[in-house]
Amino acid sequence: LARVYVEAFQVTGDTNYRRVACETLDYILKEMTSPEGGFYSATDADSEGVEGKFFVWSPEEIRAVVQTDEDARRFCAYYDVTPAGNWEHQNVLHTPKPIEAVAKELGIAVEELQETIARGKPMIYAARAKRIPPGLDDKVITAWNGMMISAMAEAGRVFDVPRYRDAAQRASDFLLGRLSKPDGRLLRTYRAGTAHLDAYLEDYAYFAEGLIETYEAGGEERYLLAAVRLAERMLADFADGKHGGFFTTATGHEALIMRSREGPDGATPSGNAVAASVLARLSYHVDRDDFRQAAAAAVRAYGRQIARYPRAFAKSLLVVDLLTSGPVEIALVGSPKDSGTASLRAAVSRLYLPNRMLAHRVPSQTATTHPLLQGKTLVGGKAALYVCRNFACRQPITDPADLPALLTPQEPGSSSPTVSEQKVLGGTLLPGAATIQGTAAYAARKIHETSSTGSLAKGFGLFGATGLTVSRLGFGTYRVGQREAEQREALVKALRMGCNLIDTSTNYMDGESEQLVGAVLQEMIRTGEVAREEVIVVSKIGYVQGQNLVQAQAREKAGKPYPDMVKYGEDIWHCIHPDFLADQLTQSLDRLGLATLDVCLLHNPEYFLSHATRLGSTDAPDVSALREQFYARLQLAFEYCETQVQAGRIRAYGVSSNTSTAAPDDVGATSLSRMVAAAKAAAQKVAGSTHHFALLQCPMNLYESGAALIRNTGPGQGRTLLEEAMHEGIAVIVNRPLNAMPSQRGGVVRLADVPAQASQGEFDAQRQRVARLEEEYRKDLAPAVAHSGQGMVPSDFFRWADELGRIRTQVQGLEHWEQIEQQMIAPHVNQVMRALSEAFTGTVAEQWEAWRDRYVPELLALLKVLQWEAAERSRLRAEDMHRTVNPLLPEGTRNASLSQKALWILASTPGVTAVLNGMRLPAYVDDALEILRWDPLPDPRRVYDLCAAKK
Repeated sequence: LARVYVEAFQVTGDTNYRRVACETLDYILKEMTSPEGGFYSATDADSEGVEGKFFVWSPEEIRAVVQTDEDARRFCAYYDVTPAGNWEHQNVLHTPKPIEAVAKELGIAVEELQETIARGKPMIYAARAKRIPPGLDDKVITAWNGMMISAMAEAGRVFDVPRYRDAAQRASDFLLGRLSKPDGRLLRTYRAGTAHLDAYLEDYAYFAEGLIETYEAGGEERYLLAAVRLAERMLADFADGKHGGFFTTATGHEALIMRSREGPDGATPSGNAVAASVLARLSYHVDRDDFRQAAAAAVRAYGRQIARYPRAFAKSLLVVDLLTSGPVEIALVGSPKDSGTASLRAAVSRLYLPNRMLAHRVPSQTATTHPLLQGKTLVGGKAALYVCRNFACRQPITDPADLPALLTPQEPGSSSPTVSEQKVLGGTLLPGAATIQGTAAYAARKIHETSSTGSLAKGFGLFGATGLTVSRLGFGTYRVGQREAEQREALVKALRMGCNLIDTSTNYMDGESEQLVGAVLQEMIRTGEVAREEVIVVSKIGYVQGQNLVQAQAREKAGKPYPDMVKYGEDIWHCIHPDFLADQLTQSLDRLGLATLDVCLLHNPEYFLSHATRLGSTDAPDVSALREQFYARLQLAFEYCETQVQAGRIRAYGVSSNTSTAAPDDVGATSLSRMVAAAKAAAQKVAGSTHHFALLQCPMNLYESGAALIRNTGPGQGRTLLEEAMHEGIAVIVNRPLNAMPSQRGGVVRLADVPAQASQGEFDAQRQRVARLEEEYRKDLAPAVAHSGQGMVPSDFFRWADELGRIRTQVQGLEHWEQIEQQMIAPHVNQVMRALSEAFTGTVAEQWEAWRDRYVPELLALLKVLQWEAAERSRLRAEDMHRTVNPLLPEGTRNASLSQKALWILASTPGVTAVLNGMRLPAYVDDALEILRWDPLPDPRRVYDLCAAKK
């Protein structure tokens, strides 16, 4: 709050803001500063067992302290002290009315009331000091001290008050001396001469920010260099190399279930955002591009959430502003004791410059290493101020009155830029698209590269009637994003090994999947590993979820809703109207970084039919009319797609439909024949030419093989979906090849092997070990945890022995268990452990740490038992499937993995152009792409018939 008041004074010039800031900081110096210079954590609300007793007053108590009854009357009127009280029959001193209004009510001048208040406050303060004070939490926390150092330093600079600057420097020296390890790492807390607990990200970030402020307030350059060392330590110990940003805990931190990350701000800015701010500011101070790129990556890591909830990322947005605008660079050269130096410094301090870099040099002292100060000297023996952009400086000044002119933008063509040219957050769109020659060249090159290890000659085919050459396996990006480095590695590896089809969607990972695809393509094209013309990129539009849902809701509130919106559920809408498609295609191309999308699919448009069915429109006449309306909407969307083909933004379009293989009498069934008819009508209406409907995507696996088995009774003239597609020259990509949903079994069956693992122990015995430790916590530690009266009571923080016993019966398989562990268990345990590590002090803290070090290994052991049990369920199901299909396969393939068999059978099926596989890990890529070397299975239909009978 003190920092906010300092900045408010700069913006407005209102001296009341300065008064509040100074009173707050003076209180800190008087009441909450240790003899060593650190700042204490908190003052209790209670004293003598009564909440607020130390702080509240009655009119009688005020009269007993101040000099006269008139002064007491004025004091009580200003601070709202009444006989009835303003808080639980007592009075908290506060000022609900402006001093001008109170003076008018009292019939006196404002100046007279101000004099009365000024006389009375010291007396009241002295009288309060005689009361029994509330408890003081004299623990020194590194992160909180970093924030207070920033406030003290900035107040000292802006107000030119030496005691605040001195306090910032003294606290900085204390933290550098007493809360720093010999290797430069920080400790979290200090009390009674002892520092302990490894520091968190926020400790490094907030303290580094305080050190920058201390330097800019006139401190020595060693503070800036110390901030650089902390920034380097953050990158080494906290950086998340998988997708940018920072973990909350360092490598080697005390035991946690899983390292967490925190992007949004809470009561204070998030550690990730402050770390980004520190790196961005230091990047300009010391001219380090690696710092600048790391800052940008820390912001990008939360780009999706920032767009959805900008108010939760205020600090991150400040970093965006700094990175895109660049700082005003101000260098001051002069002696601190020189009046000219003081005048120039005061002129700068009066201005609110959030994006700034301040550097200062005393000519008589040792030469500086600061890049901005190189070559900067006094001017005519006088103190000089330099204003620069990107280290290009305008004419230095010695008169403070000349400063405003230096800060105004220069005319275009000026030799000294005033706008930063940093494009850290920008990007360009890759031109081009997949071509017949490019995709054929890719296939030929990969076949040649693998000729000595097994030819890929059977691993490619034609992409419908487009003439493009495509790999039989495609890289599916469902659940693939920027958060995991292995997912990026997997996509790179797939492109290197012979997969030139990438499928994504605007709603996968709320846009992150498209971003990853774009980033990988940009890099591999830059290095020459692939060409844009060699890769077929497919993306889908239709779902209104996440960020898209927020945008759609905002449009509705503004009175501009997207037409034809299908509101299927609270968190999922659907739309294929051209207005929505236009917005989404623009965003999709931007995330992908592509000027042209090879194929744009309408993503599950049958939601319109499903939604109508849920509303009760299932009578025969209604169904007929409903389907006509559906295909009319489809044709309207196709008309838009045809215009985008003409504009060069897409090369072709199609539909991804989960119900294209449904029985014709199913209300939600969609027809490929009618889709093609709608495309022909759309093309004639838009351009009078041949349509560009080129692709159908549908689910297919060993259990769900309707595309190969079910014959149409309508326009398809008895052909199966795959036969109809071949007849029309439409490519077919099948998805969900390894995640089957057999109707009679329910749930999802994973068609992949799970290796046998050694047993991890007996569940009940391990559960009892965890239960005993949790009971010990409830008995010895929970009573020491303060409870606000809201939320979970401390005694319930650790009840995993009971909860895991309940969860155990519900786990379906290994993937289900991993989802439970990562999304429910680990975040909760980590949050509680961190909070308790900060809450406990003294001997209780030691007891907590000893218990925690015993508890975590036992809980992890229990989780491993459950993981083993889930893996066994999945393994047994896979073995059953091997026994089912092996008799129908060539003997040489029977020892292959189940996933290879499932993918190979699908890829061998006539009419299947390519099989999409979620190859999220490099090992999955190795396993899957091996089948591109195999000859096709002669008669895959026998397998489908057997599996259909089995389900």
